Amino acid sequence: MAISINSETIKRLADEVGEDTVSLLLNVFSDELEQYSKQLSSQPSVDQVGEISHAIKSSAASFGADDLALMAQECEYRVKKGQDDWVLDHLTEFREMVESMVFEYKQLAGSNELINRMF
Repeated sequence: MAISINSETIKRLADEVGEDTVSLLLNVFSDELEQYSKQLSSQPSVDQVGEISHAIKSSAASFGADDLALMAQECEYRVKKGQDDWVLDHLTEFREMVESMVFEYKQLAGSNELINRMF
């Protein structure tokens, strides 16, 4: 599953907070995603998936994880509509997306060279 990071969002973030702070923020975001990944791996209830989805939705969009933000938005919507079967059927896909983004953002945060390539 190839999920990309929106480089324009990272550039905008760097403009807002400064390039030096971007790496720190990316680390914080990846740590946050890692916690959500663990929660999603521990057989969460549908309501818990809704809470996790809500939390991920806006932060993912803020950090350029557009596909993850869309998936989180869809999960949250389906929970609100009571479509539990859909949520449970897509839980593995959602968790895998979160795990993939943890890896991608940790890699990005740990490499100024990768961050600089985005500019």
